[in-house]
Amino acid sequence: MTVIEGMISGFAQSISWSVFPYLFVGSIFGLIIGVIPGLSGHFAMAMAVTFLYQMEPAAGIAFILGAHATVAQGGGLTAILFSTPGTGQNAATLLDGPAMRDKGEAGIAVGAAMASCFLGATFGAIVLGLLIPVLREVVLFFGPPEVFVLAFLALTFVAVLGKEDMTRSLIAALLGLLLAMIGVDNVTNTHRFTLGSDRLADGLQLVPVILGLFAVAEMIDLWVRGGSLARNVPKALSTKDTQLQIFKGIGLAFKHWWLVMRCSAIGTTMGLIPGLGSAPASFVAYGHAKQSSPDRDTFGTGNVKGVIGPEASNDAVEGGALASTIAFGIPGSSSMAILLSGLFILGLDTGPQMLNQNVDIIFVMIFTIIIGNFIGTIVGMFLVNPLSRATSIRASVMVPVLMAVIATGAFAGERAIFDIGVAVVFGIIGFVMKVLNYSRAALLIGFVLGFAVEKNLYLALLLDGPFFVMQPIPLALLLITLAFLVWNIWVILRDKKKVIPGAK
Repeated sequence: MTVIEGMISGFAQSISWSVFPYLFVGSIFGLIIGVIPGLSGHFAMAMAVTFLYQMEPAAGIAFILGAHATVAQGGGLTAILFSTPGTGQNAATLLDGPAMRDKGEAGIAVGAAMASCFLGATFGAIVLGLLIPVLREVVLFFGPPEVFVLAFLALTFVAVLGKEDMTRSLIAALLGLLLAMIGVDNVTNTHRFTLGSDRLADGLQLVPVILGLFAVAEMIDLWVRGGSLARNVPKALSTKDTQLQIFKGIGLAFKHWWLVMRCSAIGTTMGLIPGLGSAPASFVAYGHAKQSSPDRDTFGTGNVKGVIGPEASNDAVEGGALASTIAFGIPGSSSMAILLSGLFILGLDTGPQMLNQNVDIIFVMIFTIIIGNFIGTIVGMFLVNPLSRATSIRASVMVPVLMAVIATGAFAGERAIFDIGVAVVFGIIGFVMKVLNYSRAALLIGFVLGFAVEKNLYLALLLDGPFFVMQPIPLALLLITLAFLVWNIWVILRDKKKVIPGAK
């Protein structure tokens, strides 16, 4: 089957009565899961995969991938409106989304986020279709040395995250790396920093850490200061005004189309590298959006580009992650690992057979991502007004309700009361970091990348020795990292001279 034939057949199947209902239901299910804090894309897919046994391949693919496609959109809604990231990939949206809400621009932020998700997903899906013939050559260039240096490059982007200074951001990132080492060492098989707890032998789970750093910390802050979640909004917006703001936000996403394209390219590229995932990609995209903007000083105070960048990157990641999954059976993320099991249930094999004999199924995936995100955008627009009105509820009512939801989200992943305690502990840590102006986002990206950094460093040293960084690709990435750090230090010193009277 040729690519053109596969594209036509895939599109026809995606909009057929035998497939589209599953795509629609899956998209709505994913959106709802995304709105609930702690229930991420892999949770939605894990729930969906149990229904695949009696489905035809195209319908099963549309259902499970549709459920995954809209999770980021639902998570973006709660990140903006409730300062609670529905998923880890929406954490970067917390840096500017809630600030826009506090200025009475919640509809603009949501509209920009929804449109950016759709555009990013479309970009990633199109790139997936274009790159299938050359994926085998590209991905095989990235072994442990390349992945280690690339992960280290991602860590350096914490220097430009949020409103915090570079020193504190790097301190927080290193703390995140240390926290990632809790558990059983994957080389020596010895326990590290577990304090004798069997629960810590598997390390800290990502969902309760995220919920603690951001959701619980925000609830503590809300309880301490009182009032409502949206602090400075003079009055609740009418349905008409909210919809007008949403359309304005959508317009801003299209206005900043070049930023959307660049951040989508970042997401798709990082999605190609197994193990990096969407959370680091969204932070890198945020850092790029801030660094490339002439009004970078307004980031962290409610700049719409701080929402557009990470949200575009979020969904674009899946095109890259899906590419490596299809071509090599190498899942680019935990969600793609679940998709891989779903493909086996449906009787489909990855690799040459998928690329040559089931091209139509690949295009079913591509059109599922695009159509699913379009459905999520339309449905999400109608959820904004009721959810935004909830932000005016007083803290004494809101905090207990949201804490119950957060506790449920923390418990849901491993079904462990221990994880609720982890969320509370990290909530206190997150609140202290917020008060002391340390970057919670930097800590999170360090924590997320910690395992990849350690594992690939060990493998790189084992395979190529201590001079693995002298190979062409790692050396190029290392030089980019050093240049990025040097340039940021120069910018900081230059800005300090501007504010010091008489400085030359």
